[in-house]
Amino acid sequence: MRRFLISLLPALALMLAAGAAKAEEGGTFRSAMRTGCIEMGTLHTTCGHRLDETVLQGLVHIKWTGDGVQPMLAESWKTPDGGKTYVFSLRHGVKWHDGTPFTAKDVVFSLNLYANPKVGSPWSQKLSAVAGYKAFQDGSATSLAGVKAVDDATVQIELDSAKPLWVELQLIAISIFPEHILGKVAPADIKGNAFWVNRVGTGPFIWKKYESDQYVEVDRNPDYFLGAPKLDRIIYQIYKDVPPIIAALETQEVDAMSYEGGGVPIAELPRLQKLDYLTVLPKFSAGLPTYLQFNLENKRFADVRVRQAMLYAIDRKAIIETVKQGAGEVLNTLFPQDWARAKDLEPYDYNPDKAKQLLTDAGWDASQPVDFIYYYSDQMNVDTVTAIQSYLAAVGVNIQPRLLDPAAINQIYADGSFQMGFFAQGMGLDPSLGSPLVVCGAKPLAMGYCNPKVDELFNKGLESNDRATRAASYQEASRILNQDLPKAWLWNEVRPLAFNNRIVGLAQHFKEQPLVIFNHPVYNEVEKWEVAK
Repeated sequence: MRRFLISLLPALALMLAAGAAKAEEGGTFRSAMRTGCIEMGTLHTTCGHRLDETVLQGLVHIKWTGDGVQPMLAESWKTPDGGKTYVFSLRHGVKWHDGTPFTAKDVVFSLNLYANPKVGSPWSQKLSAVAGYKAFQDGSATSLAGVKAVDDATVQIELDSAKPLWVELQLIAISIFPEHILGKVAPADIKGNAFWVNRVGTGPFIWKKYESDQYVEVDRNPDYFLGAPKLDRIIYQIYKDVPPIIAALETQEVDAMSYEGGGVPIAELPRLQKLDYLTVLPKFSAGLPTYLQFNLENKRFADVRVRQAMLYAIDRKAIIETVKQGAGEVLNTLFPQDWARAKDLEPYDYNPDKAKQLLTDAGWDASQPVDFIYYYSDQMNVDTVTAIQSYLAAVGVNIQPRLLDPAAINQIYADGSFQMGFFAQGMGLDPSLGSPLVVCGAKPLAMGYCNPKVDELFNKGLESNDRATRAASYQEASRILNQDLPKAWLWNEVRPLAFNNRIVGLAQHFKEQPLVIFNHPVYNEVEKWEVAK
């Protein structure tokens, strides 16, 4: 039934186009999206941010070229003190899609919503440098002291210290929400609220319809402040697994695949590269550290010797060379950027005997199985998990893999039952973007890890815009993380992508993108894309 419904989507798009005169001129862009990205909302998912490129928006977005930011809801900004205080001038005349004027009140509300501990957003760490963040987190304050509306069109944000790259590296992850709607919702009820399946935004496309786990339709906003889009609509077609997405690319049922969840499997590349209507980017850098994730609050994984043993137990080079067919490079710490990594890291070369000894020394109970969660469903990643399972079994660690979608994963994060799993985090733009994985109190992704020295180094890394100065901080942090192993870093991922050439602007923008930009709304000029004549 599900395959039948999905197969009807192109026909649905054509019927919608036939019913509106302008639709024939503008046409429909169809983009694949993985299940679990919509209903929980932007504050609690990674893949949900793609809807913040078209429906919701931020003050600024990272440009598709990865080398600067595009003013969005903020028309301009200035810092009178070298990056400690930022004053944002908001665009005049912008309205929410329901006609309500956009004001500074929405910005103040949204930043506080992200930072509110009762909301529990994993992206709250992006605001950790804002004055009053710690007091808000520990309950001694009820809002961010550093965020103020000067007037309806001006917002001032004060940080705890000067951070000249804060806008370019942290603010880009923050979307702005309608206070007149979500302000009526209790913070604890934001996650999974009905708003996320009927979003009201300020972007180039207006939410039209959502069919659960089937598709989202967003339609052209004729009043968009950067110019009315040329496309009439975007349909995000939702798939549970990667193989149906690849099939839909081949049959031209979708124009773009999702970059969350694995990209084009390496084994599928030769076939797709022969299709003249597709642009295939076979070695698209992902800036994506891939790792074994542990719940450090579970006593089985609290001993660092257990985590080190698991890394010694896995022949990562062999997996890259065989299962992954050369796609990826071994990584021994958090940062995918070479300049942020120290040169004297422990390499954790394959050594099963050492792994067994470390597990014995740590008192590991080999009779107890480990619940092992993973998200990537394509065959290459399934084979990767199988290989990891085999390597760990050889030293006495019995993992039992379970494939879950993002919503189910977030649920086991929330109820504390998560034990161990296979994950990745896109942070190729800058090492600072790894903070939600490792800084103290970062829930849920830090998984109980806390080393104040690491926090100090991350903070110091943002206090200069000189790479050499910043590198010293991150390299020191890389050594600590290499020894502490809050995650068992495996490799830096490559993520091949493919796009249909009928959408002018789609493949062209990704060709100019230096790496897959995850976790942030991206300004990619979608309002200028069009269907090829």
